[in-house]
Amino acid sequence: MNYKCALGVVGALSLAVVAQQARAITLQDLISNGTPVVAGDKVFSDFTSGGTLAPSNVTVNFVASSGVQFTANWNTLTPGSNSSVIGYTISVAPGSGNAISAANLFFAGQVIVGNANASVGETLTDTATGKDYSLQVFYGGPGNTSNNLRSSVSINPAVTSLKVIKSIDVAANGTSSFASLNFVENTFTQTSGGGETPGVPEPMSLALLPLGLAGLALRRKLAR
Repeated sequence: MNYKCALGVVGALSLAVVAQQARAITLQDLISNGTPVVAGDKVFSDFTSGGTLAPSNVTVNFVASSGVQFTANWNTLTPGSNSSVIGYTISVAPGSGNAISAANLFFAGQVIVGNANASVGETLTDTATGKDYSLQVFYGGPGNTSNNLRSSVSINPAVTSLKVIKSIDVAANGTSSFASLNFVENTFTQTSGGGETPGVPEPMSLALLPLGLAGLALRRKLAR
């Protein structure tokens, strides 16, 4: 695949993605105005940006039923790299009674030629306890059997707020190489309420349970 063909594929994918989205705004707009965005029962706030791609070139789409998508043309020719470091906070809307129990990461629109790769690494931090969770997706081109385009993690205990930091990177390392991706998406699973998932009793605890019940019955009988 030559560069012009690769760019054509990426452009077509980008147009298809953007055409399907609503409520789009640039990352720079979100950083500049600092106003939280409410999408369904989720609130997105505290947006930050770093890396080589200007935040004005990153479009942010909010989907009320699932999460948030970042769209841009992250691409590079040999030798070179291109990146974004994006941060934000997701919280459940006050009064919703929900909590975040899982997070998912997905990216698509990759075009890889030669010795090149695209990857997204992400850290999610429970803002109440400081507990960290990690997600990672990567694409190394044709013939790379370890490619991973989706990643999920359970949040236990379920939380009402997460701080998300994602690093988006594309790199072209060899001769006549090209790398590109055009969107990165986070979705979140919510449940009613929060708290730790109940643990499974150990074998010894299960063995002692009948003795405890028998003792309780005898105590009641003597009390009569």
